[in-house]
Amino acid sequence: MIRFEEYLAQMCDGEVIMEKMAPALHQKLGASPDSIVALIVRTDGDPARYLPRLAELGFAVGHQFRLLPGVSVRGRARAALSLLDEAWVLRIEEDHPVAAM
Repeated sequence: MIRFEEYLAQMCDGEVIMEKMAPALHQKLGASPDSIVALIVRTDGDPARYLPRLAELGFAVGHQFRLLPGVSVRGRARAALSLLDEAWVLRIEEDHPVAAM
């Protein structure tokens, strides 16, 4: 088993991070791998088929989105970084509260 720091070094080739996750978010997650984060994970197609994998990684799923396929999740930053390896993950973004005016 490799150490988390070694895993990050392997993932930091730039291309995977830039395509799937903003560098600032990647840095934030890597700095606190045990913190709990809320994210939007954009998926390749219907997100329902990926729910078992998300649960396996320790994520609690909130909403499922259909127009732009994806899910809102809460889980450890370490698990969020491991999503970069999943071919069905198109984009990972921080989930922020939305307020009506």
